[in-house]
Amino acid sequence: MDSMKYLLKFLQIFVSFIIILSSGCNEDDNIIPYGLTTTWKVISFDDNITMIKIYKTDTNTWPQFNDGDITVSFTKSGPSSGEISGRNVTNGFSGQYEISPVNKIVIQKLLWTTIGEPTWGQLFHSIESAESYKLDRDNLVIYYNQNKNSITFEKVNN
Repeated sequence: MDSMKYLLKFLQIFVSFIIILSSGCNEDDNIIPYGLTTTWKVISFDDNITMIKIYKTDTNTWPQFNDGDITVSFTKSGPSSGEISGRNVTNGFSGQYEISPVNKIVIQKLLWTTIGEPTWGQLFHSIESAESYKLDRDNLVIYYNQNKNSITFEKVNN
């Protein structure tokens, strides 16, 4: 009788362990928010202290290349990481990003060329200092410099 009690207790512990283990490997652990993994276009570079925004103009970019736009795509490669790539007006770039559950973002290992880049494209290099982000449907804001500056994006409709 005692051996039956121990066997039932063992099975109860074993089943509990399996349930806990399987719940730890859940797809819900993915922390990349729905909507981030798409293509974005830079709308402005923002100084959040002076409230000055720099928008794309014909004088700070070259409309004949990529419509003068900076376009960025985020793809997912893991639950909290992925690839970032795009076009910086005249040059391509690629790298990696990692996100934490509290809206932190790190962009690293960026590779790009800077030959013949207009001022608008040069401003985009600040993304290497990304610290946090805010995603709101069709808008993405990436903050850097302790939230003193940010880059505002809008979703590109393909």
